[in-house]
Amino acid sequence: MDRRNARAMRSKAALKKAFLELFQTKEPEEISVSLLCQQAHVNRSTFYAHYNYRDQLVKEVLWESVQEAFAGRAHQWSLPLENGGVQRRFIRDYLQRFLNDPTIRRFCTCRERGNYLPLLIRAHVDLTLGESGDPVKYYKAFFHNAGVLNLLLECLNSKTVISLNELVEIIHTYSKVMYAEQS
Repeated sequence: MDRRNARAMRSKAALKKAFLELFQTKEPEEISVSLLCQQAHVNRSTFYAHYNYRDQLVKEVLWESVQEAFAGRAHQWSLPLENGGVQRRFIRDYLQRFLNDPTIRRFCTCRERGNYLPLLIRAHVDLTLGESGDPVKYYKAFFHNAGVLNLLLECLNSKTVISLNELVEIIHTYSKVMYAEQS
């Protein structure tokens, strides 16, 4: 790798790291390009060499967070089933990965969370399905994930206390509808 590529990779990594650091205490809309550059110790021109606008960086960080949280779970369309729905053990593992990832959790609880939900769903479906040429399968998975993620958002953002076991049961029951034809 030549010096220019190495420097570009370092500056891009610095910008992502700066965003994650600022994101711990600020809402995404409060993180300006100027603030990002100051935190990352790079010039604005460096930022614009990598990204056309701030939200492009935000989406990339979110996408990478989903990939990292679910590493090793890619292309799992043939999910393990039990009693007509997704195995409870599998759901529990997924929920723990999702809820224990601080970046994903933060995206789910920030003020702009509605803006990031479709991206979260899409990243998760793309990771799960891989390159699926079947639009029916894709949108079915999108709809299923939208329901599950909306449930998680509601739990994270409300004062309602619901146990992990209750969440697992709700999602297991919900998954029976999606996988009904496979039973």
